[in-house]
Amino acid sequence: MKKIRVLLWIIGAVLPQVVSAQENPTPGTFQTTAGLEPIEFGFRYDDNVYRSILPNGRFADEIYLLNFGANLGVRYDIFKGNLNYELGADQYQLYSSLNNLKNDFELFLSVNPDPMSFYFKKENYYRNSLDFNFDYIDDDYLFGLAWAPAGPWNYEAQYRNFARQYYDMSDAVRSRDFIDQGVQISVQREVNEKFSMKLQGNYNNRQFDRYIIEPDGITPSASVTQNDQTWTLLFNAHLYFENVLQDINFEAQRTNSNSYGFSNNVESVSWAGVVRPVSSLYLQLFFRLYFKNYDVTPLTNPDLQVGFVDEDSQDLLSIRTTWEWSPQWAVSLGVSRVRNESTQPGEYYFKNILSAQIKRSF
Repeated sequence: MKKIRVLLWIIGAVLPQVVSAQENPTPGTFQTTAGLEPIEFGFRYDDNVYRSILPNGRFADEIYLLNFGANLGVRYDIFKGNLNYELGADQYQLYSSLNNLKNDFELFLSVNPDPMSFYFKKENYYRNSLDFNFDYIDDDYLFGLAWAPAGPWNYEAQYRNFARQYYDMSDAVRSRDFIDQGVQISVQREVNEKFSMKLQGNYNNRQFDRYIIEPDGITPSASVTQNDQTWTLLFNAHLYFENVLQDINFEAQRTNSNSYGFSNNVESVSWAGVVRPVSSLYLQLFFRLYFKNYDVTPLTNPDLQVGFVDEDSQDLLSIRTTWEWSPQWAVSLGVSRVRNESTQPGEYYFKNILSAQIKRSF
């Protein structure tokens, strides 16, 4: 463990010195760029690595992390393309089975005939670990159209196809595979340089790779899978008030499912603020209230993996401070409290995370 820890820090310290970003514009309107993504290394402390809902099941660990990558870009007239790659690693000190390696490939293409913009994004994310919760492939397609005519109004529409597949072929793990197909439409109003508002509507159809569940717990024909249709309405206000950059969100969701007990309503409100007392130091604050109510309490047998999410994306409260001591170097310290739905309906796991990172940009 100590050797791996030392290796991560050596790579983080030495790599920026032996490679550098480069830009090679060619004559005319055709340009190419190549460079490095910011390199980040540090650690986080997690007091509930196995996401237990029971106090006696909470196990803590210290995780060392390293992220770095590269990018390549081309541009010709109104056409633009970018290819990005990022490699990441998480090294657990006590529970090595949770170690994971992440490879992220992203292709972005766009054509921008003013005031329109058409774009396409293709992303493949490979996460490998001995623990099946972190052992999967994400395949993501995104098509978008943005329109920014003269005046304060902006419009955007997107179509997304996202699929997750786990490497483990056992039934309990394969039941977590899913495919999302969704559309998103948003309208934004720029009131002035300090205030903007956005109204966004989403529709998503998620198909799980598992049979639907009936009230008596019996699954129907193998040809029928669980299907969840979700409508989302989001209102966002972005404003600069009392020297604080603030972002406020009100969100409401409705999910109708063909599987017993999975239809639900979700309401949430969140506030995020950024305070920057001096140019090189800023403080980020985030607070969220989240309510989820099922129409009917889902069955607890068999284990249905209700709403299980692999990432720590449901912060209730987080505080993060960042100091940019030079144009290329920054250090961040953060603390967050996370709540997420457990594999049993009505149960949630909590975890507290302390983090520290150093980032080197190019």
